[in-house]
Amino acid sequence: MTNEAPFPKVIGVSTPKGGVGKSTTITGLGLYLSLQGKKVLFIDLDNIASLTNNLQGAEVRYEHLSNVTHLFKDPEDEQAAPITVSVISDNIHLIQGDSSVSEINRSNDLTIVTALKDNLHMRVPNIESYDYILIDTPAGNGNTLLATLICADLIYSPIDLDHNAIGSLKELTKVLKPVKRGLNKNLQWGGFVINRVKTLVSVLGKKVPHSLGDRAIYESLVTAYGDVALLGVIGLRDPIKASISSGKWISGKDGSAQDASFEFENFCKKLMEKI
Repeated sequence: MTNEAPFPKVIGVSTPKGGVGKSTTITGLGLYLSLQGKKVLFIDLDNIASLTNNLQGAEVRYEHLSNVTHLFKDPEDEQAAPITVSVISDNIHLIQGDSSVSEINRSNDLTIVTALKDNLHMRVPNIESYDYILIDTPAGNGNTLLATLICADLIYSPIDLDHNAIGSLKELTKVLKPVKRGLNKNLQWGGFVINRVKTLVSVLGKKVPHSLGDRAIYESLVTAYGDVALLGVIGLRDPIKASISSGKWISGKDGSAQDASFEFENFCKKLMEKI
């Protein structure tokens, strides 16, 4: 009997609506985990490659390294080269994003949605050395999202406070349920994090939106999905944009930076309690 090393936990981020902070929150989550001594492999499936830009800098691509499209090639192809990663730091590695991943979402080849899981197991050298694999997905419910759901242990959803928020989560649920039923019984939805709230106030020890309109949407979300599904509320704060978009954890000594760090760390801790 052989004792195989455990496969890393896989966490994906998904919200059908665009521009809600998927890349920002997953980047921040990986930075948080790396500071806890965990080794993280990022996978950037967004055709805009915001996660890659955060970690490597905008427009920086290493042509001698793999990009995410290589994760969707035939895993049985014996001629295919191993997947190579971009080393950001000792604890953070990246499989680079690429705009051509859009072609994966347009493909009618249904076998493509299982290729990601197979290639992670078969073609990423030393995959067992990672503690976590974090996957950024694009807006919508395309092939790359389905591929992520098939291999993920946990999915979470950032949202902003507009009237489409609940509808967006309902659209995601339509995809999650059949995948969990037939393709990945271990898949969990970890909940939602409310992101980029303009002004927060403390009410009974909880941070909630100051605006009554935003608070009404906030309360409707909590009512619909339960308080246990709420992973946190993150304010619209310059220190988050300045730090995480540069691949660094939130820093600064002023009140805004300290609040931002607290809110983001609270979200990370609550999410990790789910896995």
